[in-house]
Amino acid sequence: MTTDIGMTDHLFMLDHASLLALASVVVIGLPHGAFDGAIARHLGYSRTLSGLTKFIAVYLGLAGAVAAFWMWQPGLALAIFLLISAVHFGYGDATAAEGFVRVVQIVAHGGVAVFGISLFHLQQVTPMYAALTDGDVMLAVMMTKIFSVLIMPVVALYLVAAIRDAGLRPRLIELALLCLLLNVVPPLVGFAIYFCVIHTGRHMRHIWGQVSSHATPQDILLQAVLFTLASWSGGAIMLVWLDSGNISQDLLQVIFIGLAALTVPHMILVDGLFRRRDVKDAS
Repeated sequence: MTTDIGMTDHLFMLDHASLLALASVVVIGLPHGAFDGAIARHLGYSRTLSGLTKFIAVYLGLAGAVAAFWMWQPGLALAIFLLISAVHFGYGDATAAEGFVRVVQIVAHGGVAVFGISLFHLQQVTPMYAALTDGDVMLAVMMTKIFSVLIMPVVALYLVAAIRDAGLRPRLIELALLCLLLNVVPPLVGFAIYFCVIHTGRHMRHIWGQVSSHATPQDILLQAVLFTLASWSGGAIMLVWLDSGNISQDLLQVIFIGLAALTVPHMILVDGLFRRRDVKDAS
């Protein structure tokens, strides 16, 4: 399934609610990744100037590689971004310590947060995918359809697990409420609420308690502000550089390709190195 990009350039427009949602993602959601500098310091990667320099160089190198790959293979890049975002969100929402139940939670929560939006609003989301990929939406739409088949047995397994373990029930109720919310609000609004309130809030509560043991709150916030301003500056430069004449499309591309570029190093740091340290400290 492809869409002519020329048509997308002229027809793709975001309403005011969607524009406000994107602004929330930039102002509230994006800065949560700016605490990666504090996480790196906590892990011992940036406690010296040379260490900080190496961390920033590797981080930006990975982000740049993702952006370059997106320019080369936008359809594949979008599909991979959706998949790894679902895994990342699922890791953040899962409460089971390990095993099959944890996998079920990751698939259910992460899948609903990403592919659920597409499933509920496919006609609205497909033009957005087209704007991000020069019309190459086939893989993203196919993954949404695969998710529509998988989600029911996954939720059934989740329900069985929650009947046996009362500790899982609050998150299962949260998942049901999230499905209701994502079904009734516009897609970008639903994503912004999940990303800015649930994911960012949960991430920050977890991270703050860990990193504050190796740095003062003032140092953590200063690093976060600097990383946030750097991200915003990079996004502003990209927005001026694109200047396609369609501000809705340009904003969507800058924000979501930027999120994809930052998500890869963020996931390596948070879901890989940081979570591994958490498990080691707990054992």
